[in-house]
Amino acid sequence: MVSPTLTPTVLAYTPPDPPLKEFTPARDRAFFADPKKNSLLSQASAVEEVTPHIGTELKGVQLSSLTDAQKDELALLIAERGVVFFRDQDITLDQQHELASYYGIQDRDPNQQDPKHVTIIGRDGNVRAYGQYSAEYHSDHSYELNPPSYTLLRMVKTPPSGGDTIFTSQTALYDTLSPTFQKLGEGLHAIHSSERSYISSINGGGAPHRAPIATAHPLVRTHPVTRLKSLNYNPSFIERIEELNRQESHHLLAFLREHLLNASDLTVRWKWTPGAVAFWDNRIVVHRAVPGGYDVSLREGKRTAVYGERPFFDPENSESLTKRKERLQKERGVNGIVHKTKDVALNN
Repeated sequence: MVSPTLTPTVLAYTPPDPPLKEFTPARDRAFFADPKKNSLLSQASAVEEVTPHIGTELKGVQLSSLTDAQKDELALLIAERGVVFFRDQDITLDQQHELASYYGIQDRDPNQQDPKHVTIIGRDGNVRAYGQYSAEYHSDHSYELNPPSYTLLRMVKTPPSGGDTIFTSQTALYDTLSPTFQKLGEGLHAIHSSERSYISSINGGGAPHRAPIATAHPLVRTHPVTRLKSLNYNPSFIERIEELNRQESHHLLAFLREHLLNASDLTVRWKWTPGAVAFWDNRIVVHRAVPGGYDVSLREGKRTAVYGERPFFDPENSESLTKRKERLQKERGVNGIVHKTKDVALNN
């Protein structure tokens, strides 16, 4: 990423497209799923939970052959587990577009050339240099009024080693905070801004088609399907905390970044192979590509995403992962059967 310096080139540039308007997306497809997900899971030769908190790999399943019922169940599995992995997929780019469209209106990043997908390439260079953010954790363009929800990355080619992607659960990040700190975060809003990436894009020869925006989103959000609380933290785009003074905001954001960087127990690292897919919930997962040390020309992927709802926090109708587990344990009868619950998900 080019340093975000306000240059004459930036000042002279006029984006061609108008700002996006907030809208209410169609009902999340996960609401239509069988909670047991029998149709989807029965097709897998193996179902592997890669880590306790995040990541499930479905083996022997082809995304190109899913029925609508299986697509709905996949949405629920993604909402529960954060990210679902597949290998050796035969899905074409057109089929990938079609699959994304099943889950909603396809999102378009401000710098995205093709309206349907982003081409993801390898990264190298000194990612520790001043003004470089290409290796930073992020959720994709969280500054939008309707940030992406379901996001799919399919790798076309990959190097023999290197270029892995790390995914971290924001539901678990919230859950591992102390109750006092959780309560503090629930009343705050973060300002997510695209200004830095907009300026860097133009200075690097890009032509973003929308002007930069800054949007306030709750620092803790409620997932619309699972009703679990999660952090809504994005070190790549958050500028400040709206309700706090400058130094208060600075120190809180520094702590949250440290909390994220120390979350190896809440994280999964995915080694790519040609034809591999990661399908994740951008609302509750942050990710980063591990850069450098490989031939970047050998790494290429196609990413599709759909717009989600505007992030919201519903304190009366959401709970932390720990609180849910405790509540469900209390609801269990003598035989270990849940007698009364409306929950569709036990894990993120």
